[in-house]
Amino acid sequence: MWKFTFLFLIIILSCRSDDLSPDPGSVGYLFFPLELGSFIEYEVEETMYQFELETITNFQRRTEVVDSFINQAGEITYVIHQFERTFSDQEWDFVQTNSARLTATQGILIEGNLPLLKLSFPIAAGKIWDGNALNTMDKDEFAMDSLFSVYITQAQDTISETLTVIQEDNQDFVVNLVTNYEIYGLGIGLVYKEEVNLRYCTADDCIGQQRIDNGRIVKQSLINYGQE
Repeated sequence: MWKFTFLFLIIILSCRSDDLSPDPGSVGYLFFPLELGSFIEYEVEETMYQFELETITNFQRRTEVVDSFINQAGEITYVIHQFERTFSDQEWDFVQTNSARLTATQGILIEGNLPLLKLSFPIAAGKIWDGNALNTMDKDEFAMDSLFSVYITQAQDTISETLTVIQEDNQDFVVNLVTNYEIYGLGIGLVYKEEVNLRYCTADDCIGQQRIDNGRIVKQSLINYGQE
């Protein structure tokens, strides 16, 4: 018996440490890729409601990783520039600077100095975490759904492996409908985002009819990505 135990220990101790490292694909890191020079472009449709007036605005958005540095925690922080334009033949207009970082357990995006916990690792269907865990805002539960699902982009391109993060899911079709979710593609990052916040008329003559008093719907769809 002692010979078997001794042989087993030799096998374990002889394993290389990198053989025991987690697979980035299975952990989920590849759904939140960060690389200098990478970019993603989106088509954005924003619909605003004010009583019976509906206004639709279409424009394009681009995010590009332009720099990186080592932060105080010894992690790599990536600097991301965000651009927008109305038409595809126009030059991009700079909008703002964001940043992002990847840790062993978190995919973090900092927007306007507000850190948001976008993804939690390792990925798992039904996993729940606080998207505001790194800031002072109220707790906001995010839920992971639809792991490794197929997604077809607006340009009819097929992304074979995606995951969905449900950020808000208040299915209230009488007073206030709020649904927010994001879809991440393996090796790409964010490929689709939708935010819905609609407040319905609750007067006696219209309650339950889903007449929108005010609100907003934003749809952000992937159209291009790559490496500069």
